[in-house]
Amino acid sequence: MIFNVTLIFSRHEEGGLCTSDALLQLIESTNPEVIFEELSHSTYQESYVQQTLNNLESVAIKKYLTIKNVIHLPVDTYDLPKDYYKNLDYLHNKMAYKAGEHSFQLRSFLDNMISLGNQHAFRIFNSDHIDVIIEKMDILKERILIFLNDEDLNRIALLEKEVIEKREDVILDNVYKYSKENNYTSGLMFIGSGHRKSILKKIAERWKTEDIKINWQFYSDLEWKLK
Repeated sequence: MIFNVTLIFSRHEEGGLCTSDALLQLIESTNPEVIFEELSHSTYQESYVQQTLNNLESVAIKKYLTIKNVIHLPVDTYDLPKDYYKNLDYLHNKMAYKAGEHSFQLRSFLDNMISLGNQHAFRIFNSDHIDVIIEKMDILKERILIFLNDEDLNRIALLEKEVIEKREDVILDNVYKYSKENNYTSGLMFIGSGHRKSILKKIAERWKTEDIKINWQFYSDLEWKLK
């Protein structure tokens, strides 16, 4: 059996044309039986049980659940190291404000990404263009780390790369595990656009090795439905 899963690259905050209503339209166009969310077990509880966390995707899904009751699952379930996000905040603050002209350039990159998202919404997040921007930003971050020459910052940056790699693997593990244990014909998965290049590569590799065959579909497959 081949399972159909539409993969939408997104961001987690609303702004401009990038709204929960626009994302809701994408959800409706796929008519999913199951939605795989880039949430951990704890953030899933915060979103849907405690109702204290509202990001772009969860707000759109909550709106869809008032129309149709579907299964939606957290798949970003890798156990993070202690104080992981606290350390990332420290790293990102140093990069954005303590490296002179490099920091100014980094903030400009980030502002440009926000602006592009506001103007073009999900079309930009699901394009090769976003990969080019992120690659350039990653090169700049490496220059900033060299400029700052701080062992603690280098350690945190290396850990961030390792954790992202492991998170992506666990996300895909969870999707394939669910597919092995359940029958469905139409699934939907959201993940941040920063993962686009690596996730697409991992999906291509898994097609060769996984017994379960998932027919991955993408934003470009939906555009004709949205016109």
